[in-house]
Amino acid sequence: MAGSENSLHIARSLLDRLANGVVAGPDDLMGIGECLNILEELEQGDQGLPESWHGPIATIKGLFNRIILEESKDPEADWLQIQSLLRQLAEGGVAPDHERGKDLPPQGEEPPAGESPGGVPGPGEEMPEEREPEKVHLEDPELIRDFIEEAKEHLASIELNMISLEADPRDREAINAVFRPFHSIKGVAGFLNLKSIHELSHEVENLLDEARSGAIDVTEGVIDIVLHAVDILKVLLSELEAALGDGRAELSANLVGAFLKRLRSFDPREERPREREKVPKVGEILVEKGVADPDRVETAARSARETGKKIGEALVEQGAASALDVAGALREQRRIKEGAASVRVDTQKLDNLVDMVGELVIAQSMVLQNPGVQAIKDQKFQKDSVQLRRITAELQRISMSLRMVPIKSTFQKLIRLVRDLSRKSGKNVRLEMRGEETEIDRNMVEEIYEPLVHMVRNAIDHGIESPDERERVGKDPQGTIYLTADQKGGNILIELQDDGKGLDAERIREKAIAKGLISPEDNLEERAIYELIFHPGFSTKDEVTDVSGRGVGMDVVRRSVEELRGKLEVSSVPGHGTRFELKLPLTMAIIDGMVICVGTERYVVPTVALRESLRPSKDAYLTVQGSQEMIKVRNQLMPLIRLHELFHVEPRFRNPWDALILVVNEDQKSYCLLADEIIGRQEVVIKSLGSALRHVKGISGGAILGDGKVALILDVKGIVSTYEEGGDNGFDRQRRVA
Repeated sequence: MAGSENSLHIARSLLDRLANGVVAGPDDLMGIGECLNILEELEQGDQGLPESWHGPIATIKGLFNRIILEESKDPEADWLQIQSLLRQLAEGGVAPDHERGKDLPPQGEEPPAGESPGGVPGPGEEMPEEREPEKVHLEDPELIRDFIEEAKEHLASIELNMISLEADPRDREAINAVFRPFHSIKGVAGFLNLKSIHELSHEVENLLDEARSGAIDVTEGVIDIVLHAVDILKVLLSELEAALGDGRAELSANLVGAFLKRLRSFDPREERPREREKVPKVGEILVEKGVADPDRVETAARSARETGKKIGEALVEQGAASALDVAGALREQRRIKEGAASVRVDTQKLDNLVDMVGELVIAQSMVLQNPGVQAIKDQKFQKDSVQLRRITAELQRISMSLRMVPIKSTFQKLIRLVRDLSRKSGKNVRLEMRGEETEIDRNMVEEIYEPLVHMVRNAIDHGIESPDERERVGKDPQGTIYLTADQKGGNILIELQDDGKGLDAERIREKAIAKGLISPEDNLEERAIYELIFHPGFSTKDEVTDVSGRGVGMDVVRRSVEELRGKLEVSSVPGHGTRFELKLPLTMAIIDGMVICVGTERYVVPTVALRESLRPSKDAYLTVQGSQEMIKVRNQLMPLIRLHELFHVEPRFRNPWDALILVVNEDQKSYCLLADEIIGRQEVVIKSLGSALRHVKGISGGAILGDGKVALILDVKGIVSTYEEGGDNGFDRQRRVA
């Protein structure tokens, strides 16, 4: 009986966490996948669950599957119902008539008036006002579309400024910056006769007007109310957008009714405002960074007051800090920058422009490399051709920059995620960011968000300890997640690091042996052991309460990064935290590569995977058991992969010591690719090979070179995996040396 009660306690703890934000929303497919795995384990492995739980769990799984398979007509409504059912289970089970869990609610059926999906209000909500869905006739779809686009921008601005208010509740400019977008949304919604959106915006605007006038303080409750309003407005805008082609929409007025009842019963005066977080002074910043001694800063401050100088001048004059250090501290104080003027352009037009500029560069190169054109010796023609080359190169650079956007928008979405998850988990966690202005291809911005969400969730749930545990080991009770971005060459480096307990290499090794991934005799380096967490389904956790333990779904994260032609590496220091490094190309349209020759064919090897190139000596060529070919590079044996065998090309050289070796890295291992010749390094415009050739192993695309011929872009991961799988697709590891 005690075991059953313990199982029930664990299950309720888990369900409570699932109900409170483990999944970011219906678009968080990785989070949904985690939840499905946990629910299946809960059903199959725990005999202590109440009988009444099985029906609702089946319903939840069905709703999740409906969202994943894109069969849901209203994913937001299904998502709200999932949350509601999970919350009911976590708070004490369900009503005896659990038989309703056997069948999913029919698509498009609205919950009874006055109820949120699932039949119960959310945490802290009273029973909502009874409201029928608001029926809206979309007489001018273009006007509605413009409103939706502008409203989404306003909501993004509101969220960012609410984070500023979280840091400084008395920041009047931030309050105004939140008030104005709500006012704009209210005005346009009233003009378009969108009653629910108008009423919701109007009520929140009234609350903010009180805060703006100083009648009330901006407390955590006020911030939660405004952020909740933003979430509901997002749902309403999604419903509006989904109905643009139908000419009429039904908005979830019941959500608005529930929210307004909560808002009207909310009294911000009952909450105590938090202490204002001071803006650090220049001297404090320098001391915190370890640049200046506190005593010397205090001396400089007294000197500055006496002489009327600024403290920065006094610090430099007294040698307490360099001018560069002071400038950096001033820059840190002055975070707010003026926004650049912008104009909206349809993304399809932008992509077409970039593609055409790429074609122009290729055509220009083909013309100038034509033997007939090269034979022209006219001096003016030579001068004009150089000018043409310069202009097209600059045009390509500018057009490619149009695809680039700061990664700031992606990073700042994580601020709210950290805030919500830390509060729900009972941990005190802050997010420190650097390099938000680093630019990345706009097509990659959204793609990289979900992997980052997954890693942040892991860090908060299992990387960072509870405040009590951190104090016991001498750490600051507040945990920190560091998120940085930096551009190096043609790549962007994103690092996510926490100061938690780190990875347990011994525990990972034990689990890997138990799963048969490695043998007890394998003597792996610590770094190679950490790589095991990326194996599908790998986890060091035994209990179902560990929703997002390191390794659960990390294979999905790595796969997402690799689909962007990037690399993901992990390192950890036990007791001090874990660090993930993502290395991504700056753009998906252009690749920086080494053009190589194998026989009569040319290929492009991405430089992100290339470590070095060399011509080995005859003594460096070895075979293992007379079959597997190896090359010895600086006392390290590396497998030899013959590209001509993979692509069925007749090479010019078969002996490695006559040819060239390209050393590439993949999964912390090094391999040697055999090629005849290196033509040179070149940036090439990536061309798709079409759906028929999309899944060919070892090839990721094509590129048109300057002479008009096509070169295939090699997928190093695909080549290595084909080799490791034992020689399919033309590999033969038998010795073929003359």
